[in-house]
Amino acid sequence: MGFCFSSPDKKEILKENRELTEDNARLLRVCAEIAEGDIKDRIAKVSDRARYVVPTATVGAIQVDKKINALAGDLKIALCKGGDRGLLQAEETVKNLELAFAERESYNQ
Repeated sequence: MGFCFSSPDKKEILKENRELTEDNARLLRVCAEIAEGDIKDRIAKVSDRARYVVPTATVGAIQVDKKINALAGDLKIALCKGGDRGLLQAEETVKNLELAFAERESYNQ
């Protein structure tokens, strides 16, 4: 009699990743709404990229999606802080988001 190891099947992994990518798109849409000034356009472009991410079961892509989620949360916090320091943090976070989306898109090729 062998052991049966339970691991999430591909459908469950895809469902979880779909929820994560939808959450990322929603969070970045909020960031685009609350942003002001020059950074607003860059955040809107990142938000548009998030809307069209295709859910996947690829481990590397899922890790990038989690990184995007953390960065989107950081961006929201930086935007809510306001002031020069908040703006500098937001600009750095947007740059990191752009890099993360480029990394994520490399998994689609």
